[in-house]
Amino acid sequence: MQRSVALAYVLWFFLGYFGIHRIYCGRVGSGLAMLALTVLGSITFVTGIGHLFLFIVGVWWLIDLFLTANMALGRR
Repeated sequence: MQRSVALAYVLWFFLGYFGIHRIYCGRVGSGLAMLALTVLGSITFVTGIGHLFLFIVGVWWLIDLFLTANMALGRR
């Protein structure tokens, strides 16, 4: 199913760290994984390992800058 590319990018920009743009585009599994990493990273931030989780999500978020349009259009 084709979704709005503009809305997907708005979700990516504002809620991307939580994987909401991926869930909107139909990539529920990876969206929930992104959400779990963000929540886990936020909870464990003070112990130091949370930095790693949030770094991974940050890199993933930047890569999604280039992937979001194709995800919204339903392309693999």
